[in-house]
Amino acid sequence: MRVAILGATGFTGEKLVEILLSHPKVELAYLGSRTPKPVKYSKVFPKFSGKLKLMCEPLDLEKAAMVADFFFLSLPHTVSMEFAPYLIAKGKKVIDLSADYRLKDISLYKKYYKKTHKDNGNLKKAVYGLTEINKSAIKKAKLVANPGCYPTSVILGLFPLVKAGIIKGKVVADSKSSITGAGRKVANKVKGQVPDNLWAYKPFIHQHSPEIVSFLKEKTSKKIDLLFQPHVIDVDSGIYSTIYLNLNRKVTAKKIKSLYEKCYRSAPFVKIKEEFPKLKDAAGTNFCFISFALSANCKELVVVSAIDNLIKGAAGGAIQNMNIMLGFKESLGLS
Repeated sequence: MRVAILGATGFTGEKLVEILLSHPKVELAYLGSRTPKPVKYSKVFPKFSGKLKLMCEPLDLEKAAMVADFFFLSLPHTVSMEFAPYLIAKGKKVIDLSADYRLKDISLYKKYYKKTHKDNGNLKKAVYGLTEINKSAIKKAKLVANPGCYPTSVILGLFPLVKAGIIKGKVVADSKSSITGAGRKVANKVKGQVPDNLWAYKPFIHQHSPEIVSFLKEKTSKKIDLLFQPHVIDVDSGIYSTIYLNLNRKVTAKKIKSLYEKCYRSAPFVKIKEEFPKLKDAAGTNFCFISFALSANCKELVVVSAIDNLIKGAAGGAIQNMNIMLGFKESLGLS
């Protein structure tokens, strides 16, 4: 399968290249970015010297469509919707790693991304790409909206509980992530502030809040009252989400564990742990590690979810989706 990556020089684009180089059924055919002229990709990222001869080129959709069949759009939010319609019309399969096709409600998109959506036709057809929950729809999709990194962590931690209808009142999701989740441009801008540091940002207005709530409602018909608070921490990669909630009835730890095991029994990259995971357990992997603690009165719950934001939260999750869309084994190239 000949693959193109548009936005190949960002953190996620770089990680896609790294993983796909070892994928046994994929050939990297086109790498595009905002570069003003063609440059060897291995010159941009010397770690690929001797492994990859491809040039990174200024974005040329017509050329890319001639040489590749499958596209990853690792582009900034509000940019992908300029490119996806052309590729879909050419019969290409597309995974978009921006937010452009995640929110079905165009008024929410405009509210959180400050731009009117330009591709409502494809937006209606796009499939939300959280593999563990939406696999059957992903199999048939031509356009997949890869989830945000925070929503991947939070939704996987919450979904079995929301589906079971046992949550009462507000859910608080406290998530901490590497600055790489903000993209290379932002990371370079604030990198001097990151070492030995931690800070919260975007209280009540983060764009991933409606994404989490909307998808959970779509899959369970239940709307949760969510307070999502993200933080930046000084780690190379990773997201650690601690989720606090009350239960509407007494539930045993055995029952809660069975809810998770039932939901994720065919999910090779979700691991339910007895003890709370550490962020380093997930770093460098495509796994999501989940654990929980139940209060003595059996009506309060703390759930912890840990992922690598650039792999499970972005490139690895996207490659899972590619594998499913193309009929490959879900874990191919990711183990």
